[in-house]
Parts: sequence; C-alpha cells; structure tokens
Amino acid sequence: PGAMAKVPAVMGDAAASIDRMRHYGHDAEQAPVLIVTHKTTRAAIDQILEDFAKTWVVESQPVALRIESV
Repeated sequence: PGAMAKVPAVMGDAAASIDRMRHYGHDAEQAPVLIVTHKTTRAAIDQILEDFAKTWVVESQPVALRIESV
C-alpha cells in the first residue's frame, strides 16, 4: 500500500510527467510496472532512476528504454 503514490512524486521532483503507466498482475508482493513518460530529457530520466533506487518501492534496478518517433 502506498507504493504507487511514490511514482508520481519521484517523477514530479525530476520535472517529468507520466504519459502511460501499466501495473501488471502478480501473485507475489512485487509487481512489474511499465511507465512511459511524456517527452523529457535524459538527465530527468537518470534522476528518476536514481531516486527510484533510493525508495523502498523498487525491488531491483530500474531500467530505461528510449522511445523515438520515426
């Protein structure tokens, strides 16, 4: 409880906003979450990853994948 509330707080501190977020079903206490941001800087993403790693809501190292329009 309360774990998902940390996500927008961390992202807001880095001045990034959520475009889409998907919380996948799970049987354990941990659940995979996919977050797509609106256009932002690499520095903001790096800050978000660093700050997520400092919270109690992240079980393993978060990963970022760049999405580009072609």
